[in-house]
Amino acid sequence: MPVAVDEAGDFANFRETATKTKSLIDRLKAIELPDVDDVADDLENYLKTTERAEEFDAKIEETDALIDEIVYELYGLTDEEIEIVEEAVGE
Repeated sequence: MPVAVDEAGDFANFRETATKTKSLIDRLKAIELPDVDDVADDLENYLKTTERAEEFDAKIEETDALIDEIVYELYGLTDEEIEIVEEAVGE
């Protein structure tokens, strides 16, 4: 059995390392933060993508409102009926 424990795919070494008690300070010191220049392009791309997504969301809301107006007009709904419909669908 000692061979299985010693050579268990290095699991025994993992277990030994995993059970060591390291202080929070030691773990924080071991963290390697990326260089700001290395992530600047990714951050810029993220911000542009987020901005585009917000623009698309605004256009979708605008289009939905236009569709609603057209449907209300086609069905000849009064303001009171429109209010009932919008309350029913949660708008």
